[in-house]
Amino acid sequence: MFSIRACAVATILLLMPGCALFVGDGTKPASLTAAFPWSKTKGTEIPTDMPILRMARLEASIVSRPCNDARIRQYVWEELDESGLMAPDLRQRLNENGFRIGVAGSIAPWALQSLARESVTVHRAGNEQQMAAAMEQTSVGPAFSLMQNGTSLLELQSQLDVDRLPLSKIQELSSLRDRTDLKCIMEVSVRELNEDWVLLNVLPQIHVGSSTARLSISGASEQLPVRQNIVPLYEKQFTVKLLTGEVAVIGRYDSEDWNLGRLFFQPDSGSSGSERLLMIRMVGIDKLQGQSDPAFRLGNYGN
Repeated sequence: MFSIRACAVATILLLMPGCALFVGDGTKPASLTAAFPWSKTKGTEIPTDMPILRMARLEASIVSRPCNDARIRQYVWEELDESGLMAPDLRQRLNENGFRIGVAGSIAPWALQSLARESVTVHRAGNEQQMAAAMEQTSVGPAFSLMQNGTSLLELQSQLDVDRLPLSKIQELSSLRDRTDLKCIMEVSVRELNEDWVLLNVLPQIHVGSSTARLSISGASEQLPVRQNIVPLYEKQFTVKLLTGEVAVIGRYDSEDWNLGRLFFQPDSGSSGSERLLMIRMVGIDKLQGQSDPAFRLGNYGN
């Protein structure tokens, strides 16, 4: 399992089909432990009967801009496909809960390119050669890879002042007794892979309470990883099919109501508030020869 911290505007993501937590609170990377779920040998040592495994190469970034920035509030959505992604009733339910999802083609609209450029600039400041190469490829942020059933966690909000937030208005959170250290997380997993497309599943989660040993099931064994209490919002999950070069954009559906989408993307109100946008780009599909380990593909939460 992986655990790493990264800057607020870009999520540092890693090669791991298990569960990896990527945080955007401005702190430096924490400890890093790698356990690869596939084996690989060199040259003629590779057995000819070993299966070919596919791995999706992705890029992701969390952009934060002032609420009065028209790019993040209006312009970025004008050229995105929102209607063709899912059934109308599911899209309406997500919108009612404050979530908005769209997909940009391989040639992204100017507003999305502008936001991505700012994100990459912050993440790669001081490395002009790397930044120039990223601009040529329309990069949206740091790269990572996931195999089928692999999982990554993207932290959109943390260090929230819950005493100032009307959480009682959100039905899914109204019964929470312990609201300390509340975090808004997006769990991204790979459901299917093909030669030039990937089917991503996105599950919003609330992580809350102190980190302690909590029972979880992985495969046929019980484990006690150290983690917060996790509230998965299954009714708000959705899938997005991305072709090579396409970008999934996830943000807030504007409304006067206080809902989950506002908590995830714009918990601060007023002129000093900021709004966030999550971008995930499908870069391509890599092929590996080896064997996967189901124990790691299931993914465990913890540090």
